[in-house]
Parts: sequence; structure tokens; C-alpha cells
Amino acid sequence: MDNKLLKTKTLVVIVITLLTMIAEIYFGIISHSMALTADGFHMGTHALALAITFFVCIFALRYQDKTDKINALGGYTSAILLGFTSLGIIYESIERFFKPLAISFGDAILVAVIGLIVNMVCVLIMGNSHNHHHNHEHSEICVENNDNNDKKNENLNYKAAYLHILADAFTSILAIGALLLGKYFGLVFLDPVIGILGGIIIAKWAIDLIKSSTKILLDFT
Repeated sequence: MDNKLLKTKTLVVIVITLLTMIAEIYFGIISHSMALTADGFHMGTHALALAITFFVCIFALRYQDKTDKINALGGYTSAILLGFTSLGIIYESIERFFKPLAISFGDAILVAVIGLIVNMVCVLIMGNSHNHHHNHEHSEICVENNDNNDKKNENLNYKAAYLHILADAFTSILAIGALLLGKYFGLVFLDPVIGILGGIIIAKWAIDLIKSSTKILLDFT
């Protein structure tokens, strides 16, 4: 994706995220819902990650001869944040096994649904420029050199931002499923189990992105 277009789309997504953050924290405080308040602060970390993408776009447009390196650096930095996010999810989920908390299913489901809606809107705004790349990977007539060129030309700064949004949407879907099963079937243990599963998958995305960006930053072939 072109850095100028990415900068514009990222700014729109940041504004949406910040407005959602403010609304969730405000209504969380007045309704005494810790779940809603906590998700509001989580939205703040999401906005921080997207801010990295935004400022990287500015630098990439200013120093166009270093675009690949700058985008890779943005991707690497965001991947680190994504990795810490996954570790936080895993740690909190494991802690829930030993220190289970009473779940307010109504509030928690509301938070998860709001988060999912916001993130799906953000996904639609950002779009997905990886389809062409994935089609190459799965095509029988793809040659290895073309595939390597696709990976080299991939905007890792964009990919990092997209993965942050996708990770949030993914965890919201998992959370909704776990909360519904817990509320209506009493399967409360699924909440931390699915949390750990989601954290592991997000960690895998972060590791793959770190590897891809490192190759560009260190001029690996």
C-alpha cells in the first residue's frame, strides 16, 4: 500500500479508536464497569501502535530513498508491541486459572461486541493489500523468484498496523464465543483457555513479522 494513502487511512482509524476509547472509559466510570473501563485503556494502547504506523509513513514520504528500511523499522517496532500484547494476554489468562474472578457476563459481552464492531470498521477502512501476495503463495504456477520479490516489496509498516487491528478483532471474536458459552452453559473455564490460545496465535504473528522486518533491516537475502 502507498505510504501516502496508508497515512490517511491510519489517521482515520486512530481518530475512531480514540473516540471509542474516550466513550468506553467515560461510560465505564459512570456505570462502574471495570470491563468497559479496562477495554477503553486497551484501546489506548491500540491507538499508540497505530500512531507508530502514522509517523513512520511521514518519515517514509520524506525520505523516499529509504522507504523499505523505514517501513521495516515501523513493522519491527509494532511487532514488538504486538508481542508484548500477546504475553500480557497469556499472563492474565494463566493468572485467571489460579485467581478466578466473578465475570459480569452482560458488561463483558457488551465490551467485546463494541470492540469487534469498531475493529471491523477499522479493517474495512484499512483494507487488505495482502490478497495478491497470498494468491501467489497458493498458486501452482508461482515461481520462487516472484514470491521473494513480493515479500521484499511488502509494506511491513502497513502489515503491522493491519495485524494490530486483526488481533483485536480476533480476540473479540474469541472472547464473545467464550463469554456466551460461559453465560449459557456454565463453561467458565473456557475464558482463560481461549485467552491463552489467542495469545499464542498473536505471538506467532508477531514473531513472523519480526523475522520479516529483521531481514530487511539487516539486508539479509
